[in-house]
Amino acid sequence: MTSELNLFIAFGAGLLSFLSPCILPIIPSYLCFIGGVSLTGDSERKTSPHVVLGTLFFVLGFSTVFIAMSVILSQMMLFVGGSRIIDIIAGLIVIAMGLHILFNFIGFLNYDKRVHPQKRPEHPLACFLVGMAFGAGWTPCIGPILTGILFLAGQSEELFKAIVYLGVYSLGLGLPFMLCAVFLQYALKQIVKMKRLIPVIHKISGIFLILLGLLIMFGRFQVLNIAIQRYSNMFVAWVRGESALVRLIPAVLFCLCSLLPLLAHWLGHKKRPSARLIVISGVFLALGILQISGLIQTTQLLADWIVYQQNYS
Repeated sequence: MTSELNLFIAFGAGLLSFLSPCILPIIPSYLCFIGGVSLTGDSERKTSPHVVLGTLFFVLGFSTVFIAMSVILSQMMLFVGGSRIIDIIAGLIVIAMGLHILFNFIGFLNYDKRVHPQKRPEHPLACFLVGMAFGAGWTPCIGPILTGILFLAGQSEELFKAIVYLGVYSLGLGLPFMLCAVFLQYALKQIVKMKRLIPVIHKISGIFLILLGLLIMFGRFQVLNIAIQRYSNMFVAWVRGESALVRLIPAVLFCLCSLLPLLAHWLGHKKRPSARLIVISGVFLALGILQISGLIQTTQLLADWIVYQQNYS
């Protein structure tokens, strides 16, 4: 389960990097640049296979840079050899990165040198090279979060695991890019709204890194893994006990979730909910009904997945 926990942390770090002040504000310009569309004029801001394919190769480009960095660091850690001193130093560095995000005291980490190509890349390979250039240019600015995941990968002292961790980090960073490319018009509108949340996301990133640094410094991943293992076994035993609550609790949660979109709408003081909110509420309500009727058993599916992970990981 330790590997699964590290993968979850790496993916979450990628998402936080996507929402960072370095990346989120420039996404509309980038997507329009790749797709050859204008930021003005809603009729022109439509996705296309060219936008999606170009974004895919862009993501592969910066992923290549990050994975190469993980390979280099993991080999350095392997050469140095496992040591509590190395863990302490790595943990302190990651904690310092988190404190910088909160208090902004390391000047050069606020600098990023992006390449600004004058001509739109026409070929997927050109998008790949632009992605590599952007990955290298972003490194100082997303450095705090990237540093934490690099040290997490390097701690394994296994080349394959290091590649996997940075691959998952790149997936967390790249998946929102791909979703934005597929749903271009909707994404551009939502990104403008999300910009006001950047300060909050920034603070969450800092706290995330401080906690990660403490885990690395004190070598507590194994302890955390044991706790997760224990509670996972308790959950599986509870599900197999066939209590009525196994079916009832998820049904109640689904029904409550069906009310949240409508509640958020009503709190916005609008008279009529949109069709999208009604559909979302309907889906959650249908899941709740299916759960209470026994046609679907989400808790059983989750318990089966946990057992599978324990048997084959």
